[in-house]
Amino acid sequence: MLTSALKEPLPELEEHNIAVSSSSPSFILDLGCGPGGTWACDVAFHNPFCLVFGVSALAPYVRQANTFRQMQEQTRVRFLQMDFARELSCPANFYTLINGRFLRTFLAQDGWPHLLQECLRVLHPGGLLRLTECTTATSNSPACELLSHYCEQTLAIRTQALLAQHPESQESSALASVPFEHKHLLKLLHEFGYCAIKEHNIVLDFSAGTLYQASMRTNAESFFYQLAPLLCQTTDLTPADFTDLFEHMRAEMSAPTFKGLWTLSLVHAYKPGGAQ
Repeated sequence: MLTSALKEPLPELEEHNIAVSSSSPSFILDLGCGPGGTWACDVAFHNPFCLVFGVSALAPYVRQANTFRQMQEQTRVRFLQMDFARELSCPANFYTLINGRFLRTFLAQDGWPHLLQECLRVLHPGGLLRLTECTTATSNSPACELLSHYCEQTLAIRTQALLAQHPESQESSALASVPFEHKHLLKLLHEFGYCAIKEHNIVLDFSAGTLYQASMRTNAESFFYQLAPLLCQTTDLTPADFTDLFEHMRAEMSAPTFKGLWTLSLVHAYKPGGAQ
């Protein structure tokens, strides 16, 4: 779905005239590579003069991604365990491009400033930071919307609990007391010195009969199913209520009258010092 909508894995190498050659290979970093490392492997497959490093804080993800890499006999990809929200264990001015997709799903709001500073440090002058995030998702499924509301409620409750345990974080970050909003990302990029910042919004229609209906229904089912224990633990949602809502959501998202839109933001930001 994302490959089709965003022309992935990396159209920027050609569209932005990023130089790649055997004498000057591009070093690319993929933040949060996931269990399959699919994006990193695809970039290396399509661009023979790129060396790609995928990092994840989760050891099982790294092991699985390396297994897939070996099965595909990829020699220009490496997957490493790294808590990149704390520190990028990389030399300064090293990477041509840094990619991050849906980092807001697991990166704490007060972790963004440090990560953006670290990315600026390890990008070489003129290097590109490429971030893809979901900004909005709406549908005419009452059950899906209600489950989304419970997710937002859970996030707010857990954020307040974290702040109560660590009151010093309220002073260390102006963003710590509120959910991280997309507009703050663009503001931080400006504040930390990135230049030529551009945002491109893509609207994916996953209504009934569209190309993306089945993919998004599967995504929603997996997302809410995995979060169910946390939702029931944090809110007044009971396991029985969750099961009922979950089944209603599946039926509503499969109905011929279903409507749904997913808005993605693709942000490009460069490190000063090179041609953009």
